[in-house]
Amino acid sequence: MDIVGEIEIIEWTNRRYLDAVADHVMLFDGATGTELAKYELGPADFGGERTEGLMEMLLFHRPEVVAQVHATYFAAGAEVVETNTFRGNRVSLAEFGVGDRALEINRRAAEIARQAADRVGSMGPTGKLPSLATAVAEVTYEEIAAVYAEQARGLLEGGVDLLLLETQQDLLELKAAIQGIWRTFRALDQRVPIQAQVTLDVHGRMLTGPSVEAALVTLAALPVDVIGLNCSTGPEEMRGAIR
Repeated sequence: MDIVGEIEIIEWTNRRYLDAVADHVMLFDGATGTELAKYELGPADFGGERTEGLMEMLLFHRPEVVAQVHATYFAAGAEVVETNTFRGNRVSLAEFGVGDRALEINRRAAEIARQAADRVGSMGPTGKLPSLATAVAEVTYEEIAAVYAEQARGLLEGGVDLLLLETQQDLLELKAAIQGIWRTFRALDQRVPIQAQVTLDVHGRMLTGPSVEAALVTLAALPVDVIGLNCSTGPEEMRGAIR
């Protein structure tokens, strides 16, 4: 589990996002899923009842709806839009019977967003909490690293400018995700920035217990380019954690 020991020097193939951040404050889009939920969608829009509600399936059955959400955020002033891939990892997709389509889903999501403008590849959590030594984990560290390596490959092949690890609630899963991404960087000889974001409760702690200080110390030692927070609480509750 030594990420640093695995890393080789890989030249930047795209650091436009970091250049933009150095120049000015970047405005991201907002939630994708809740915007998509505003449309009148039925089972057929998701490819059937088995996958109804899985927003990633709209990429194939209603791609124009996903594209419209991206366009709406740009019209509102966003500079960066996230791909429709929050649950685009093999573990989460398997719950709907489409785990084997992870690579295809992420590639397609990136292509649709690319057509809208420069954007970021969203990589949400698997929900397995590997740091908890219980049945909740269900998957191993190496399996999680492989899951994120696969998702990163699809997003990179689709042309993303940034890989965003968001709403992360378990530092061990986050470490595995970063390791998986770097394995894909090496495999493709391609590198874009990584932005790692954790989710905290009102007391400034992650679901599995670490404080914001512990999260910061952990992430600062890992090969990520931007550290952030998202979801769970609103901006007011995040002020203390940001400080």
